[in-house]
Amino acid sequence: MIPFASHQNIDHLRASADIIEEVDGLTTYMGFCQPGTLLTSESTWSIMKIVQAGALPTLTIFKFAQGSCAYNLSWDNRAAYAYQFKNF
Repeated sequence: MIPFASHQNIDHLRASADIIEEVDGLTTYMGFCQPGTLLTSESTWSIMKIVQAGALPTLTIFKFAQGSCAYNLSWDNRAAYAYQFKNF
């Protein structure tokens, strides 16, 4: 299971992510893979999307692909997944 997402541990999440894509100044994807994963196309990834919204103070929203932290997704398909608040 990936670390619990909260504003207190964004640095911890960054340090534990296997891959990070900063789409723009407001949207970031973080991928966490199972040990032994060799390719981003394998269905062994857990993916989180972080969106910053609103005026100051900034609201930071953590959502998970398919609402789950299971390692059953492909990093290559991250933009196509539905993102939901955690249901685990």
